[in-house]
Amino acid sequence: MTTFNKNIFRSQTLLGVAITALLWGCSPSTSADKTTQKSMEQSSSNYVFGPSADLIEKHMAFLASDDLLGREAGSVGYDVSAQYVADEFKKIGLKPAGENGTYFQNVRLKRAYRDASAGRVTAVDSKGNTVDLVNGVDYAIGASVSNPESRVSGEVVFAGYGIVAPKEGRDDYVGLDVKGKIVATLARTPSGIQTEERAYYGSRKGKEASDRGALAILSLPTPTSEKVYSFERLMTEGRLDSARMSWVKPEGETYSRAPGLKGGARLSMAGAEKLFLGAPIAWEDVLEAAEAEGGVTPTFDLPFTVTISQKSVIDEVSSANVAGLIEGSDPKLKDQVIVLSAHLDHIGVSKTDEEDVINNGALDNAAGIATLFEAARMMQANTPPRRSVMFLAVTAEEKGLLGSQYFAKNPTVPVENIVGNINLDMPILTYDFNDLIAFGGTRSTFNAAISKAAQEMGLVLNPDPMPEQGIFTRSDHFRFVEEGIPSVMLSTGFGNGGEEAWAEHFAKHYHRPSDDMNSTLNFEAAAKFSELKTRITYTLANADERPLWNKGDFFATQFNGPMKD
Repeated sequence: MTTFNKNIFRSQTLLGVAITALLWGCSPSTSADKTTQKSMEQSSSNYVFGPSADLIEKHMAFLASDDLLGREAGSVGYDVSAQYVADEFKKIGLKPAGENGTYFQNVRLKRAYRDASAGRVTAVDSKGNTVDLVNGVDYAIGASVSNPESRVSGEVVFAGYGIVAPKEGRDDYVGLDVKGKIVATLARTPSGIQTEERAYYGSRKGKEASDRGALAILSLPTPTSEKVYSFERLMTEGRLDSARMSWVKPEGETYSRAPGLKGGARLSMAGAEKLFLGAPIAWEDVLEAAEAEGGVTPTFDLPFTVTISQKSVIDEVSSANVAGLIEGSDPKLKDQVIVLSAHLDHIGVSKTDEEDVINNGALDNAAGIATLFEAARMMQANTPPRRSVMFLAVTAEEKGLLGSQYFAKNPTVPVENIVGNINLDMPILTYDFNDLIAFGGTRSTFNAAISKAAQEMGLVLNPDPMPEQGIFTRSDHFRFVEEGIPSVMLSTGFGNGGEEAWAEHFAKHYHRPSDDMNSTLNFEAAAKFSELKTRITYTLANADERPLWNKGDFFATQFNGPMKD
């Protein structure tokens, strides 16, 4: 028996203990213990705050334990976590805000695992010559949630980055006929476009290809994309063998933004170079153009017919969002809802031969859930705000923001009543932060409310220090944005050692088993972060005017959101 199997056996045994404890009401978060006194004070809005570092630590310790096997959506470990959240919401005194009078909103998920041995990409030129493409070396194929077995063939069209950006006057498909063909696009997005908008355009590549009648898509690397997440890392970390998921609509249809695509693969540098043999422009010249400012490359037909085949094992699982509510006190405003969200899931167990294979997700995102609890507890202990506040733990963020997308499209309150979303995803709580970041805050009236609350605590609201990452589009808040709802993601800032702390986490612990309770965690900082977001929520929930997008904002215009006059 390998180390991997021993770990799984041990964790399954402990998981049974955890389930028994929950069923008997013995979760490890039943006492408040010591409360952080340093930050207990009367705020300018006449609310009393007393965040508990001890409670945050206990919640994180449970959620990030090996017992839960990394809380992957659709797993028993995730289900135990969801029940834990519901139990905690009930203890705090939140009203059930899920379905049928419960805290739960059930999300049906199609789940697929690839058959690695069956995936094939073959390329044949006009003379019938076959290019020697090697699985795992030249290309990689993931699972399909739509088809247990598929085979698609077509001529290949190179569409540059595959970006369609009307605001920028850019359409990489101009002059191309891709109907019934396979589109090859460069990974990530070109420079020269505002970073958050650029990330949004990049997220639409599959949809743009599908809308134009393409059958499949090939993702080609660039030097930049290889630095961010290399083909080698993809093949060695086991992520391809993790479940791929999509949610199922209430009427039973599997959700897809690109229903026309019947296949896809990622190519390595070596594989892409082979695909460009005999092309009108050499691969190295394409890369040079791609890396230049603006990233405008020639587009053209490639001299190959490519066939992509795959096999997947598909099943359906259920995984719950968990929602609780504090009802507003103002008869005119109580129907308006501010949503505080955080994802509960993580990436589960790595399929590698390493000693430690359980991805505990302490900061990502047990920290977000634990501080969500504290915000709920503090608000419930005070006079209710004027607007209602929903506390929402979502599933399947790590599978493509699926739980939040399902909720935003099928909310448990009327969607027009949701007036703002504050999202909490992987706050870096390893240092005593003195500033904060509100990703997307400058796009709406959120910024003023956040700045006011920060000043009450002697903190500074700073701009996004890494705009090139496009973080505003990369977590659950963006699913609310897509419904026109002003939204932000809060995190600790780069001051007082924060930049080094962020860099260390991403370099050593992000989506790795080492993101666990053995890390150097600062629970006093976590308590401060809980108070901060509670103050922000009160400021927004008590304001005379609901949150609004700034006039003419790109995302407000894109999704028809309410704007300032």
